[in-house]
Amino acid sequence: MEDLVSLLNTLEPGIVIFDNDYKIHHINRVVLILFSEFSSADIFGKSLMDLHQVSSSEKISKMIGLLSTSKRQIPFSIKILSKDHRYRYLFMKLISLLSPGMDESLCCALMYDITTFISDKTMRLLKIPVGVKNEIKLIDLKDVIYIEADNVYSRVYTGSNNYFSGLSLRMLYDRLPHKYFFRIHRSYVVNLTKINKVKKEGGNLHVSLHGTDKPLPVSRNKSKEFLRILGLK
Repeated sequence: MEDLVSLLNTLEPGIVIFDNDYKIHHINRVVLILFSEFSSADIFGKSLMDLHQVSSSEKISKMIGLLSTSKRQIPFSIKILSKDHRYRYLFMKLISLLSPGMDESLCCALMYDITTFISDKTMRLLKIPVGVKNEIKLIDLKDVIYIEADNVYSRVYTGSNNYFSGLSLRMLYDRLPHKYFFRIHRSYVVNLTKINKVKKEGGNLHVSLHGTDKPLPVSRNKSKEFLRILGLK
């Protein structure tokens, strides 16, 4: 596994500011993605523990207790069950915050979604699960034109729509059939059957796909293998 520090540098954390009664005062937008089954109205003013299952809440409570006695950052990991019934793994850091009066009445929780780096990559996807309002929709692989990285998650593009997926681009690509899908860039995976044109300009490759007017770049370190797969080299 890659060095943990390097991994965390690539991830944007969810941030929660809460008080000694666990009441949530501030969050960032990543928290709304991590806990998408809750609306912002469900989160603000509620307890941090309401976001978690009992087992996770007990662990968080224990770690907060350690924070109050150790006076230093407390790192730990927990497992949560998301609304699409998939387990996610969060690496968390708890940090005490000082007020102007130097009291520690607030805490900050940093939450990093590390699911991509520890999940089983052998499980192949037959369909891609995406979020549509309060439902989970399953997208047929043949309907996918390309997939784009969306922070630590991804966005799936079909002919008429695009959908948010709670899986990272890396996790999706690892579980897609590579006979039909290729990662042309750190931000893009394309359906090889949708390619209708490859264009080279100034040493850079771009691909055009059926169903979208957006040309996608091919990384230089991917171009040789990509052209070989297409039978162009």
